[in-house]
Amino acid sequence: MTLTLRNVRTASAFVLSATLLYGCDNGNDNHKSDPGLGATPPTTTIYAFGGTGSPASDGAEPKGSLTPVTTNGTTVLYGRTAVGGPGGTNGCGIIFSLSPSGSNYQILYSFGGSDGCDPRHDAMILNPNDGKIYGTTQGVNQGTGNNYNNWGQVFSFTPGVAIPAGMINAVHTFQGGNSDGAQQHSSFSIDPSSLVLYGQTAAGGSHGSSGDGLLYSLSTAGAFNPLYSFDKSTGSDPHGRIVLSNGTLYGIARQGGTLPAPNSSLPAYGAVYSFNPASSLFTVLHTFAGGPADGAFSDHGYLTPVSVAGKTVFFGMTQCGGSGTDTDSGSCQAYGTKTYSGGAGVIFQIDPTPGSSTPFTVVYSFQGQGTKDGAAPYGSLMYDGTYLYGTTSAGGNYNQGTVFRFAPVGAGGTTTPTIVYHFGTQATDGSKPIDNVIEVGSMLYGMTVFGGNGAAAGTGNGTIFAIPIPN
Repeated sequence: MTLTLRNVRTASAFVLSATLLYGCDNGNDNHKSDPGLGATPPTTTIYAFGGTGSPASDGAEPKGSLTPVTTNGTTVLYGRTAVGGPGGTNGCGIIFSLSPSGSNYQILYSFGGSDGCDPRHDAMILNPNDGKIYGTTQGVNQGTGNNYNNWGQVFSFTPGVAIPAGMINAVHTFQGGNSDGAQQHSSFSIDPSSLVLYGQTAAGGSHGSSGDGLLYSLSTAGAFNPLYSFDKSTGSDPHGRIVLSNGTLYGIARQGGTLPAPNSSLPAYGAVYSFNPASSLFTVLHTFAGGPADGAFSDHGYLTPVSVAGKTVFFGMTQCGGSGTDTDSGSCQAYGTKTYSGGAGVIFQIDPTPGSSTPFTVVYSFQGQGTKDGAAPYGSLMYDGTYLYGTTSAGGNYNQGTVFRFAPVGAGGTTTPTIVYHFGTQATDGSKPIDNVIEVGSMLYGMTVFGGNGAAAGTGNGTIFAIPIPN
């Protein structure tokens, strides 16, 4: 059996290019269809979650992205849902697969708690070194609050090989505390030289009452090595993937940073940082300040590196901040009832070059539903060699979110994204996409947390969607 990814792009294609994870052509394929993809999906929603039971027996609330794997010329999409699953498995979420045409949906594994619970955010990742897919669970049952005496797992499985019930391979089980992490929300980068996985957890580590987060390395055999404990004074609660680029790790902390908190009910707005594994040097590259000229709260997002004019710059998004008013979609939903009403979110750029005159730039401020451009972007951006693609969880023509794209700009540049799709255009659409899309053949694929089967915005169990790539 030969596992490859061909004519398939995600943001990690460029993060992990040295691992030969993808055989791509820098986007110059004119979006020709891939052999083995099956029929082009006739509708935007190719699968709507909504089996029997509550949460749904076939999974619900897919809070992440998809992982495409091509085996012997046929592409299969792999994903997870944060909750749901067959009866008797505690509703802790599932791993599933389906074809890009939307057919052959299969539940591959149902989490039961002690083996993992609530897998969410980002995408699982195919390791080209061993042919296995690696993913994480954050460990807490959303319905009951039970953590099953652990704080999540790193797991792996082999595509196309059945996973016995209750026996998924746990590469590492988080226990929290000073020397371990807790509640990992995203995936990994893989060092092409050492073959270790780099990850980060939202809690755990040696700072704070329950830990402000931990950066670590992990071998596929389970050798766990804590690298850095996050601290609120420089950035804490990291939710997104840490990105390996030219030997340095880059990431985003969802809160904390070198600026003070705006008030007693909100944490500081978060920070962008780098970490050198060789020297253990941690550097704050930017602390978000909120307001019309900066972002605030990057929720499970990561940085997407792009080479522009011979220089590597990083693009990312924040859920809040910027010059938009967001009057139609409500205040930015940060930290439950603790809301921040400043702006509808931004696309930003980081130039990590020492001494850069433009180390941080707001590339675009989303204006909210009133201007139809989207609001509250979670997650990350996918670069296909020509455009950067992303989603907003709200706003657009129907206030159910959008898919957008823009061409990369050089350091200090600004642009206005083009809206590719407004969710709510069709009755069967999903609503609230909160992570990046992927490109397979001539289509963009992604997931929404809610919607499907004609459900009203904010209800329903979620969808998997496919959108034709515009010319």
